[in-house]
Parts: sequence; C-alpha cells; structure tokens
Amino acid sequence: MTRLPRSMQPHTGHVDPTTRRMAVWLCVAFACASPQTEDSAASTGGLPTTTTDPATTSGETTAAPASTSGDTSGGASSSSDDGMPRGEGPTPLQPKSCDLAVMDPAADPTQVIAAGDGDAQIPTVIGDVLLRNCGCHYNVNELPIADYVDYVSDAQPMATWADFHADFTGTFPIGYETMPAYLAVEQRVVFEQPLPMPTFQCGVEDEDGMITVADLAMLTEWFAAGAPDGATWLGR
Repeated sequence: MTRLPRSMQPHTGHVDPTTRRMAVWLCVAFACASPQTEDSAASTGGLPTTTTDPATTSGETTAAPASTSGDTSGGASSSSDDGMPRGEGPTPLQPKSCDLAVMDPAADPTQVIAAGDGDAQIPTVIGDVLLRNCGCHYNVNELPIADYVDYVSDAQPMATWADFHADFTGTFPIGYETMPAYLAVEQRVVFEQPLPMPTFQCGVEDEDGMITVADLAMLTEWFAAGAPDGATWLGR
C-alpha cells in the first residue's frame, strides 16, 4: 500500500504549533476590536466603516454666549456690537430754558423789543411772554448751535408791533408770504404747524412742554384778537 506524504495525509486532529499560535493571535485581535466597528461591518455587508464626530465634519462650531456684564447665570450678552447697552438708545437732549435772561444775562431787553402800553407798541405783557419763551429770536450774540437755534440772522423780525403786521418773510409755514406775520407766528405757536415754536429744544420748569400753559394762553388770546398794540390791548 502506497503511503501518502505527510502534507497530503488527511487531518487527524493534530494542529501544528505555528498554526495554533496564529489562530490564537487572530482570536485576540477580533476580541479587542471595537463593537461599533463590528456592528458597522455587519450592517454594511462585512465592510468596516469609519465613524467621525459630526462636530468636526459639519463645519459648525458651537460656542457659549459671551457675557460682558459679569452675569454668570448663562443669559445672553447684555451689550451690543457697538458697545452700547441693549435696550438703551442715546441719551435724549435735556430741554433748556429759552428765556433771553437765561440765554444771555447781559442782554438789554429794551434794546431788542419795543414793548409798552402805547400806540404801535407790542403790549408789555406780550413782550414779556416773547422774551421769556422766544429768546433765540431776540438774542444778538452768537450762541453754541448745539444748545440753541441761531436766529441772529432771522429773516422774520419780531422786535416791533409793525413787524408782526408786515408781510411774513420767514420760511415756515409756507403760503403766508402775503399775510401779516402774526398769522404765521400763530400757526407755529398755537397750532404747531408745521413745527412747534418754541422748539423741542426749549423747556420750562415744573411743566411739560416748551411753553407754560399761562404764556400759551396769553399769546393765543393776543393772536386771536388780531395782535393789537399796547394801547388797544390795555383798554380791551
């Protein structure tokens, strides 16, 4: 009977030591493999897949909101990009007295308005109201433009009773060029058309608004009466 070479003999249960060591190494290698890799391989037909962190592949970076107010409660930043506190705008201008005596204490009222109780004069009480509320129109010195409106070169004079009865030469309201100036001034002071006068820059103590209730009532009555002179107003 012909004896087959050892390499061709059928397997009888004996395992070569080298083969046994290789098998043990393969078992250890598979035992140490990541379960995630094994699951991925099973779900892809045996082909392992690579799992990466979505944060590194989406191109997006999540950062905690910054706090500039020192608040550590986790709230949103209390400052805007321009450095101003949120919810707060620029500080509004504080109203200023438009009384000539406050604007220019050195001014002489008798030199800037012809008021009195005689013929062709602005009534004394009306002159006082004008000086108390319309100082910008009667100021002869240059004032800071940030504080007051410059009316040194005002196109509409208001120094005499005749000025109020001459044709209006101011800018607003439009359409009063051929009417007595007092009618145009009435539109600005009484009806605030197209803009109020005194301006929003002006204010009075202890009252809201740009002119006191009493002074506004006095001017309203004078305009409604046709802006009479001192003698007529005194004897009304």
